[in-house]
Amino acid sequence: MPHPDRPASEATSGLSQAAIPPAMPNPVEGTAADAAGAPAGAGGGTTARAAIFRGSAFLFGRQIISIFLKFIGVLLISRILGPERYGAYVAAIGVYQYGLSLGQAGIGVCLLRHEKELTAEEYGTSYTLLAATALALVVVLEGSGALLAGYVNVEGFRDVLSVLVLAIPLQVLSIPATARAERALDYRSVATIELSGQLAYYLIAVPLVLGGSGAVSLAVAWVGQQGVSFVLAHVLTRAWPVFRWQPAAARHLLGYAFSFSAQNWIWQARSLVNPLIVGPAFGATAVGIVGMTVGIVEMLSVLKTIAWRLSVAVLRSVTSDVPRLLRAITQGMELQTLAIGSILLAFAWFGKWIVPLVFGERWLPVLDIYPYLALSYLTMAPFNMHTATLSVLNRNWPLAGYHVVHVALFAGVAAIAVPLYGLRGYGFGEVATLPAYAILHLILARTVGTPDYRLTALWWGAAAIGLFWRELGPWAIAAPFLALLLPPSLRRLRSLGAPLLERLQRRRA
Repeated sequence: MPHPDRPASEATSGLSQAAIPPAMPNPVEGTAADAAGAPAGAGGGTTARAAIFRGSAFLFGRQIISIFLKFIGVLLISRILGPERYGAYVAAIGVYQYGLSLGQAGIGVCLLRHEKELTAEEYGTSYTLLAATALALVVVLEGSGALLAGYVNVEGFRDVLSVLVLAIPLQVLSIPATARAERALDYRSVATIELSGQLAYYLIAVPLVLGGSGAVSLAVAWVGQQGVSFVLAHVLTRAWPVFRWQPAAARHLLGYAFSFSAQNWIWQARSLVNPLIVGPAFGATAVGIVGMTVGIVEMLSVLKTIAWRLSVAVLRSVTSDVPRLLRAITQGMELQTLAIGSILLAFAWFGKWIVPLVFGERWLPVLDIYPYLALSYLTMAPFNMHTATLSVLNRNWPLAGYHVVHVALFAGVAAIAVPLYGLRGYGFGEVATLPAYAILHLILARTVGTPDYRLTALWWGAAAIGLFWRELGPWAIAAPFLALLLPPSLRRLRSLGAPLLERLQRRRA
């Protein structure tokens, strides 16, 4: 739920606030692949498709390198900081990310999806609007810091937030430059910006953490990351901020963006559950444990982010062919459930050795809530296809309705369950959101039709049982394997493997 890397339709389908430590959020509230078929300057036909898939390779490579950087960072940072000090950062970044979602105001989406070539006046007006919202956010967050700190009940929260807000102008004002690169399908530059910023984060954070600066180290590193990204975004696009004001352009930017922003603001409210519900009840250590668990699940589910980006580009090309579109959704659901479910299960089964080895003994409580969060992300994986399809079809208001129900269930149940059941109450809140996916199904069914859920449901159910093997007993580990041995599964796996085998045979020949 959007990890910094996560697509806007999920934005922050997740808890980017607690990534370990967070990668650079894409400053445009869309996706690079979402530019496919939209920008006027993207070219057409085969050239555009080639650019999309070449760009997807850059994005995939960036994700892999990002995971490697996170792993190295986790080994050092999580072990030294521990849950309590890390919790101060998690709480502050949660509030920061929600403020950031307000500050972007959907302008990045408008710039990215604009059908015609953008004028200098439109870019200049977007800079003016973004600068104004960034300034307002800095004032509001700095001014309310003491009040928020008193409520959140997390030591160090205010100090970290005071540093983080300095990054808001840098991150928000990177949006037009990054949109310019994505509209040109210049994925190489996008990947360079994101990876360079993330590398800067660790180069700053690790020495500061080792020097004993605590959670503030991560906030300083975040500001440095956004500074590097801001400079690179403008250098690589050869365009620096120019502030202009054109009323017609401002009306267009805000009007186009509002429906998207509404659903984004609602969804991003998920990032407040940990600091505003877990924090007041149990303090910094609990917030840190929840934040680390979310970060682990996000990292294990990285394929979902890549799949969402690719799905937007692919689904856009088949929206006029309903049977083909439904087949694509069905196959996408199956693939995502199989791939992400396998990774989530591996951690569930081997986590009791991985956590002490990688994170340290202090982080073992992560395993108590991991299955609940993993179940939520496992369910989100197949429905990724629904949000991608509905986003392509611009069904933003129905998506906003789904987000209202989802967030209300999550926050409502967590608010009741956390004081009663501790950290597992947060997990109960995640599980309580599962019925909300019925709304996504209904929206999709009324819009394009109903995909085939049978195989996805079989694999999902088996994986769900396997995730809770500690509660159900070792027999639950067998459930996913038995499901894969059933005839429908074997037929589907053969069909998936056939193209790969053919390709290997051709190479040998």
